[in-house]
Amino acid sequence: MSTADEVITEEQYAAETLGLERWVQFAFIAGTLVAFWLFDNFLQGFIEWVAIKSNIAAVNPTWITAGSAILAILAMAGLYRNPKVYTFSTEVAHELANVVWPTRQETYANTIVVLIVSVIAAIIIGAFDAVWSAVTDTIY
Repeated sequence: MSTADEVITEEQYAAETLGLERWVQFAFIAGTLVAFWLFDNFLQGFIEWVAIKSNIAAVNPTWITAGSAILAILAMAGLYRNPKVYTFSTEVAHELANVVWPTRQETYANTIVVLIVSVIAAIIIGAFDAVWSAVTDTIY
């Protein structure tokens, strides 16, 4: 039996799905941390701005940070429970699992190619610029 004809058992499917699920959950946790950071910085700045404009005492920053954490957790929990967002996240994780990443040697070779092509392009653009500059200097 060739590898293309193999049948995936339920245990293999469950292990693969659990692996993808783990990455989806990590992504949502990372999203929660980013959302917390954004909410905290935005709310700290906004409330400080309102306090300055209104000449009122500023709110305790600890309360703003706690509120930002709660807001971020609720926002990501809502997104995690949304079927469309969850399906999209799972599909992205599945596609990323199918990516074949280049080896170290391939990355090194491709980097050399990019550097050489960049130098050649810079020389060509520099030559065109010099010619165009000489043409415009004679006209003007």
